[in-house]
Amino acid sequence: MSTLPNRERVPEYHYASEQSKALIDMLEDASLEAKAALEDVMAQFFVDTATWGLALWEQQVGIETDNSLPLATRRAAIRQKLVASGNTTSEMIRGLAEALTGYEAKVEVNDDYSFSLSFWGEKNQLATIDVAELKTVVEQIKPAHLRFVISGITWADLESVNMTWKYFEDNPTTWAQLESMFCIHAKE
Repeated sequence: MSTLPNRERVPEYHYASEQSKALIDMLEDASLEAKAALEDVMAQFFVDTATWGLALWEQQVGIETDNSLPLATRRAAIRQKLVASGNTTSEMIRGLAEALTGYEAKVEVNDDYSFSLSFWGEKNQLATIDVAELKTVVEQIKPAHLRFVISGITWADLESVNMTWKYFEDNPTTWAQLESMFCIHAKE
């Protein structure tokens, strides 16, 4: 494809006639509209960019379409279903947790038939994670004989992110807000 500007792609003598100029301008507009339509259709092939095509994705994974929900919520539900298909493994749960939270996750399997998640990032920090959504999704795909444990933030977690009583005095935090936070540990 030529890298010339649009006006230089057609020989100049075609612009001498008003009819030719009008036709070229109309064809240019039509081609730009066709390009935009093609790009819109291409966006529907990916969950993260789909808009009107989300209904097709929802149909494919067996979710009832609810157009009143925000696009982000609908996309998250589709991603959950896509990640959750197949045999449940710790790797699948890790991938699901990463897709839901955006942080690197690690599944910790315990001897008492339980497992928990820990999260990793660039630095030690507290992050708000939708615990209810995470628990709901993991409960849907985990084997029935295993228990999913969500461990709360410990004093060691608070100390690792340099949180002090002064922080809580300066930033009033409710108990519910604190319970929705996870400690993100720095990658080593």
